[in-house]
Amino acid sequence: MSYKKRLILIFALIFGCCSAAMIALEYQVEQNYKRTLLQSKLEVYADMIAQNQSSENPQDFLPKNLRTTILHTNGTVIYDSYESAKEMQNHFSRPEIQASLSYGEGYSIRYSATTEQKYLYFAKRYDKENIIVRTALPFEISMENYFRPDWTLWISLLLFIGIIFLLFIILSNRYDRKTATKEEEKQRALKHQMTSNIAHELRTPVSSVRGYLETLVNNPQMPTEKRELFLERSYLQTIRLSDLIRDIALITKIEESPELFSIEEIDLRIVVDEVIEEFKETLAEHKIVVNNTMPSCVPFRGNYPLLYALMRNLVENTSKYAGDEVTINIGCTIENQQCDFTYYDTGAGVAEEDLEHIFERFYRPKSQTSLANDGSGLGLSIVRNAVAFHKGTIQACNRQDGGLEFHFTLFSFTE
Repeated sequence: MSYKKRLILIFALIFGCCSAAMIALEYQVEQNYKRTLLQSKLEVYADMIAQNQSSENPQDFLPKNLRTTILHTNGTVIYDSYESAKEMQNHFSRPEIQASLSYGEGYSIRYSATTEQKYLYFAKRYDKENIIVRTALPFEISMENYFRPDWTLWISLLLFIGIIFLLFIILSNRYDRKTATKEEEKQRALKHQMTSNIAHELRTPVSSVRGYLETLVNNPQMPTEKRELFLERSYLQTIRLSDLIRDIALITKIEESPELFSIEEIDLRIVVDEVIEEFKETLAEHKIVVNNTMPSCVPFRGNYPLLYALMRNLVENTSKYAGDEVTINIGCTIENQQCDFTYYDTGAGVAEEDLEHIFERFYRPKSQTSLANDGSGLGLSIVRNAVAFHKGTIQACNRQDGGLEFHFTLFSFTE
């Protein structure tokens, strides 16, 4: 699912929840408001009855459908407009009576055993008279409709939310188009920059090879010793050119077609051992010692060429720039699908201002500019992309005791 669709779905869910909450709140508020109005009306009737309870029939001046009951605070019925008080049961346990005894007034909707009708009851306690007056209206269809919510308000509310939602979609489309345009411009700028960098990086070895070969062709009488030197330098430049093309192809594939990389069962310890074996002669030449504290077996699901390139570029970077007679330390810890690596050397390190740039393509620290012809400038960029392919992160720092240290995490792919 695209980012835009996820955003719209999340927005729709949020507004749906908000709409439901607002409707529920509005329903509750409206119910409470209408109930309060009706209770106020019944309270007025109760007050009128309490003031005129000496009358033989307090019902004479009240609505005909109003049921009136006067009780002692112990629940004994004194008067009822529908039934003889003597024949009626004690009402002390009625919910509206209990509420009036506790809070001064009470309210309930229930069936009356006397009239077999559903009533809206309101009871109020009068301490001076030591009585409770209860008024009630039949809870018929008309009153049920009275308590039903005003759908006009709800429909208007939903229409308002719908309009906001449509506006959001329209604005998000515009925003997406602007974002897409900016992203396209950014990608074009990056591709242009990379093309320029590639052209610059290729120009040097190609020009060198051409220069040496032209010199050889134009000077057939060149001494054998010098001829062999030029051929050797041409050969070294072709190796550099081959490495550069290999690295460019790899980093382009990682960034543009990661789905083409296969996933397989790998032992990371074996990968590291193979890299160390490849650089065995180079490491010995520079008197570099490797201290590998990894477990004897590190099972992992990932892409072998990328993991090999990751470790190869780290070791190659050390062998070129760390100096002679240094130590490489490699270690890792494993927890579930996560591998946490620490790789560091005891060499020269890099300047602090270079640390945040060393993973950029074709970036070379100032301290390494004199060795610029020794590499493609893509090694650590490949390392970063290989780590990212395995859903991890990588950080670099200078060690207090000297040397450059890398911390990175790799996550094993699940089947």
